[in-house]
Amino acid sequence: MTVPLTGKRALVVEDEPFLAMDVADLLTDAGFEVIGPATSVTDALELLEQSGCDVAVLDIHLGDEDSEPVALALKSRGTPFVIVSGNSQKHSPPGFEGAPFLSKPISVSTLITLLRSIVGSNVE
Repeated sequence: MTVPLTGKRALVVEDEPFLAMDVADLLTDAGFEVIGPATSVTDALELLEQSGCDVAVLDIHLGDEDSEPVALALKSRGTPFVIVSGNSQKHSPPGFEGAPFLSKPISVSTLITLLRSIVGSNVE
């Protein structure tokens, strides 16, 4: 059974503008309501506080900062997230532990399938 994504809100946190828009478009096409994209920790935390989300897609490195504070905020809310990064998973800060990891460049079908499974496991 395919999990319906309509009405599910996905926060996108990515500092590369073209990739951020591509991911946002892909998620919209898959049926998500996209929050963001946020290009900094401050923007992401503000969007999370204002809008909340059901799932998030996080790049680890955002310019000269990392998105660990966003990962920790999501964990404290019980909101699942997927890491999308060009770096190795073993060099991730501790706040990302336990989250699914996809290496850039990402496979669109893999990302959507992973998000579907995450959202499906959180359906009440």
